[in-house]
Amino acid sequence: MVTRRDFLSGMCSTAALAMASTLYPGLSFAAARTDRRFAMVILRGGMDGMASLIPYGDRNYKALRGELVIEDSALIKIDPFFALHPSLEPFADLYKAKEMIAIPASATPYRERSHFDAQNVLELGSTKPNALRDGWVNRLVGAIDQRDESLGLAVGQGIPLALRGNTKVGSWAPSALPDISDDYISLIQKVYKHDQIFASAFNEALNIQDMTTDSMHGSNEKQMARQSRSPRGFTTMAQMAGKMLEQPNGPRIATLELGGWDTHANQGTEGGNMANTLDIFARGIETMKKEMKHSWQKTIIVAISEFGRTARPNGNRGTDHGTAGTMFLFGGALKGGRIYHNWPGLASRDLYENRDIRPTIDVRGVTKGILMDHFGLSDTILRTSIYPDSANIKPVHGLII
Repeated sequence: MVTRRDFLSGMCSTAALAMASTLYPGLSFAAARTDRRFAMVILRGGMDGMASLIPYGDRNYKALRGELVIEDSALIKIDPFFALHPSLEPFADLYKAKEMIAIPASATPYRERSHFDAQNVLELGSTKPNALRDGWVNRLVGAIDQRDESLGLAVGQGIPLALRGNTKVGSWAPSALPDISDDYISLIQKVYKHDQIFASAFNEALNIQDMTTDSMHGSNEKQMARQSRSPRGFTTMAQMAGKMLEQPNGPRIATLELGGWDTHANQGTEGGNMANTLDIFARGIETMKKEMKHSWQKTIIVAISEFGRTARPNGNRGTDHGTAGTMFLFGGALKGGRIYHNWPGLASRDLYENRDIRPTIDVRGVTKGILMDHFGLSDTILRTSIYPDSANIKPVHGLII
C-alpha cells in the first residue's frame, strides 16, 4: 500500500514545478468529456525497425543485413512478407486478437540524424526542430477538454516534451523515500494554508491519494521505485500507467518512455542487446493491457521512435542512425491484425541516400486519422493546432473501430 509520504514525495515534486513554471500546475483528475484513452510510448534512441518487424519476404533482406539477419526458423511470421522478432511474442498474440498494427517505413518530416533534433520534431509535432513551443500531446489534451482539469499524465521520472505546454498535466513516478506521519502532513497543511499555489497543489495531491492507493493495492512501491530505475523499469511504469488509465476518474492520456535503442555496437540478432530491449517493450505493453481490463477496449497506444537505423550493419555488429522506422499501434479500439505499409524495397536504388529505409508514410497522417476517428477531433483542429503546417498530410482512416 502506498504511504502518504511515498505518494506525496512524488506529487510534491510536481507541485514544486507548478510554482516554478506554468507548465506543471499540479495534478487533479475530474470527470472527463471522453471515456476513450490514448497513450504515447516514446522509444528513445532510434529503434531498428528492420530488427523488430523483419521484411523476410524482401529478396534483398538477407544480403543487405549480413550478420544481423534473424534466422528464418526464429521468426514469428505474422504476415506473408513481414515477421516479428522472436522477443516480440506477446505482440503476435495482440496481432491475432486484432489489437496490433505495425507500420514500417514510417517517419516524421525530419531527415537528418541527430537524436536531439529528431526527438524534438517528434514530440513537438513540427516540421523542423524548435519550431513550436509546446508538445503535440499537450495540445491534444487541451483540444479534448479545455476546462481547468488534468486529463494528461506523464508516467516516469519527468514530463517529456510531448506533454509540456500550457494545458494542465501531471506526472507520476514511484518514490523510495521513507514514510512520515499523518501529523506531519497536517502540519504542512497548516503552515502553507495561506499560500494559495502550494496549498492548492498539496491538497490536490491528497485528493488523488485514494485513487493511487487503490491502484497500487498489494504492491510494494519502494520496490517499484527501484525497478523503475533498472533496465526493466518500463514494465513497472507500464503497469502503473495501465492501472491509472483504468480508473474511471483517472487520466485519459498518458506518456511513457523506453530507452536503450541506440545500438551502434553488438546489436545482436535472436539474442543480445536489441533482443533484450524488445523483450522489455513487449512485456510492458502486455502488462499494460492486463492492468487496463475494461478500458482496454477504449484504448489506443502509439509506440514510436525518433528515427530508424541504417539498413546495412556497420563495422561494429550494430547499426547507425537512420531515417524511416517502424511505428507500432496497440489497443482494443484498433481494427488491427495487419501491417499497414507502402514498402519501398531494399534494393540499393530504393534506399534513402543509399543507406536507410526510405520513408513512405508520414506518422502525422497516421496519428491524425487516429485522433479524428478515436476522439472525434476535426480536421481543422488537427492541422492548425495538433500538427501545424500539415495541411498537405492526409489523415489515415480505417484504423479505429
